[in-house]
Amino acid sequence: MKKYIYPVVVVFMLAALLSCAAEVRADGGCGKMCMYQKSEKMGMDEMLFHKFHMILENAKELGLSAQQIESIKSLKLKTKKDLITKEAEIDLVALDVKTELWKDAIDVNVINPLIDRKYELKKEKAKILVAAISEIKKTLSKDQMDKLKAMHEQKCEMCGRKHMGKN
Repeated sequence: MKKYIYPVVVVFMLAALLSCAAEVRADGGCGKMCMYQKSEKMGMDEMLFHKFHMILENAKELGLSAQQIESIKSLKLKTKKDLITKEAEIDLVALDVKTELWKDAIDVNVINPLIDRKYELKKEKAKILVAAISEIKKTLSKDQMDKLKAMHEQKCEMCGRKHMGKN
């Protein structure tokens, strides 16, 4: 039985390597996927932090003031901290659910409120993300938002992908 374990592990490792290689572009590109190429796979939090990165990386081109830059940095840090806290709370509740499920006698009246709490926390997490997106849009002027959108579109064109109109 043990002699079959190593070939199985090798096969799984090869499969993992091949799946990673599939992300490399056939046209010889850098291998990095455009945000819009992977936006269907990205969560709202990943898309938000991509936006933070784009804004701060292109602050000069966007014409951001020192106050706007500081505001965006502060918002990014606060959002990151809030998300870490929510994720930790979600993980703890999930562990409580698992603990209850491991018991010989499962008490549905104990597990159901835990499940409710877990999804309440996920809802709060989504609201944190929406509030951060709203705050970005309040911090940047309409002209700066338009420039940012144009930069996203230009990066998509460089990736060889058609822009999907996402912001």
